[in-house]
Amino acid sequence: MASIGHVAVGLAAGRFHAGERPPAPAMVVFTILAMFPDLDVFAHEVLGVGWRSPWFHRGALHSLPVAVLAGLLAAAAGGLGRTRVRMALTAICVAASHGILDAMTDGGQGIALFWPFTARRYFAEWQFIPVAPIGIRFVSLRGVRVLAAEALIFAPLLGYALWPRRRAVAAAPPAA
Repeated sequence: MASIGHVAVGLAAGRFHAGERPPAPAMVVFTILAMFPDLDVFAHEVLGVGWRSPWFHRGALHSLPVAVLAGLLAAAAGGLGRTRVRMALTAICVAASHGILDAMTDGGQGIALFWPFTARRYFAEWQFIPVAPIGIRFVSLRGVRVLAAEALIFAPLLGYALWPRRRAVAAAPPAA
């Protein structure tokens, strides 16, 4: 994915979690959670991890057990004004969404959804999200097409997340 979808999930979850509170802090936290699995790109680029390694892109960091761990760590770090249970559940769902959405793309090696229990990589039955070219190849007509497709697919989440909030009406002062 080109990441528009992951960002949309994080922003929407942040707005949902914040409720009537200012959503910006929650949106930042949940967007980071939605994006963190792609840190594995650096494992290959910086550390030279090979494609058969569980640390290669779409491997261990994209797994559901790692998403649970990330969600629990986020909840332990702070509830963002909500209960730690609500924070944990929302954070787990957001972190897990990354691997699940990537499994719905039409390319790559699949996702190691159940690592460390198995290194097998999975694709979803329905692959409707175009896979994004990696690196400099993203700056191409194909990259623009992927961005446009993701913007369309995730428009409802982006709309929910970014739609202006209603301003609270100040209570009238008591009559004298």
